[in-house]
Amino acid sequence: MFDADSCSILIVDQVDPLGDAKYRSNKESSLQTEVVVSDNLISKKEVRAATNAWTDALVSISQTYKEQGFDAAEDLAGDVIDGAYAYQRGAVAFKPTWAFGDTTFRTTRDGALSYFVGGNDNFDDPGFAIGNKPDPVTGQRSSWDDAWFDRSVMRLDGNTATVQGLLYTKDEAGNLSYVDKTWAYQKDDDGTVRIVLHHSSTPYASVEAPDELKNRKVDHRSFDPANQIRKKEVRAAQKAWTEALVGISQIHKEEGFDAARSLAGDVIDGAYDYQAGPVAFKPTWAYGDTTFRTKRRGALSYFVGGDKRFDDLGFAIGNKPDAETGERSPWADAWAENAVIRLDGDTATSMGWVYTQDENGNVSKVDKTWTWRKDDEGNLRIVVHHSSIPYG
Repeated sequence: MFDADSCSILIVDQVDPLGDAKYRSNKESSLQTEVVVSDNLISKKEVRAATNAWTDALVSISQTYKEQGFDAAEDLAGDVIDGAYAYQRGAVAFKPTWAFGDTTFRTTRDGALSYFVGGNDNFDDPGFAIGNKPDPVTGQRSSWDDAWFDRSVMRLDGNTATVQGLLYTKDEAGNLSYVDKTWAYQKDDDGTVRIVLHHSSTPYASVEAPDELKNRKVDHRSFDPANQIRKKEVRAAQKAWTEALVGISQIHKEEGFDAARSLAGDVIDGAYDYQAGPVAFKPTWAYGDTTFRTKRRGALSYFVGGDKRFDDLGFAIGNKPDAETGERSPWADAWAENAVIRLDGDTATSMGWVYTQDENGNVSKVDKTWTWRKDDEGNLRIVVHHSSIPYG
């Protein structure tokens, strides 16, 4: 369903989880490469080291730019990308904070490099790693002085490790900002931990930094080559999710809150991995101290509301309330468009846009990332869900 103004679908398709995998694309993409996915398991210590290395590198690129100029910063950024990301193995699911429109998703190294330092005419990038946003009057920028990650959840699922939380940056003028961040990693045969998923988004609402996050962990590091996920299963899971969203909305309209809440609970129990522990779930409209819904209760509230612990409208009920009447239009349709699909053995990731259309015909879209694992019964379960309003 991608048109000329959309992204090409890039598919990293693992044929043999222990051997070579082929990278394939649809007719809109010209990329051709090969991908190797291994069964190397990642430790919590390695995950923490990778996140710290990324934040240190961000500050280093910024300081290098200030002291040595663009060329030196670009060289360093290229080295960081080559050492930290998995572009050598194919498309990376990378949705940067300030990226939007036709260049929202940076599935190639060139797109990632441009995002970090700018200077590429194919992208409209100020260079996030250079420093804070340019002053609207003077155009001057303050270099990054510090950066750190506050983790909400860490998941170790087969050969894939995921963290989700808040990334804080402080510039030399003392300004502090934060973004919602999800990273997923895999380990090469040489022991290098590489980013295969990176979704970063501005908070839904501007509030003071939330309280320190609770650091929750899930460990499913057993790797089962027979449990690999196929493209058709990913697309079926996406379709099931979008159909369930519309189903909950229509049930609410026809039968009321209790029926919608019951259906939403069944959807969560069938589609998400809360039975196994915390899920890395950052919903679109969530912010502040309830940004991350690592528990089933938080997910259920997000879908239908009605829980005093959370300030939720109930995304699955329908579009936002009218500013004057408070009325809401139920969802009539929803569908997904993929920028990239990664099939990594017993986990799989998709990144792209999810569209929703209400009964008044209004269409909206969000940047969406899902990661699934396949359980022992063959069910795909969502372990990562990062959804955000398109930047700008």
